[in-house]
Amino acid sequence: MKTIKIVYFKPKPEYFEHYVEALKKSSPESYVFTRDDEVIEIWLQPSVEKLAEQQSKALDWLDDHRYMLKEYPPEVGHTRPYTAFGEQEPSYVTEQN
Repeated sequence: MKTIKIVYFKPKPEYFEHYVEALKKSSPESYVFTRDDEVIEIWLQPSVEKLAEQQSKALDWLDDHRYMLKEYPPEVGHTRPYTAFGEQEPSYVTEQN
């Protein structure tokens, strides 16, 4: 079952562009979007196990770059992560396979 992981980051203004570039270099397999003052990283993986394999490396990277981020409310921390499981793929994707 496909798994999607979406992580929101809020870089400090002085680090915004640098953070985006660093994220793109470290994660060429992910989508990276920007909106207003947030950076959104999206991973689409074929299984939750594949996603879990990446987690340790991703957390290490985040620890090295945390100084560039504003904190969301304290109960949230420096990221807002969401994980969801695919129930359907668009017909244009399934027709290509």
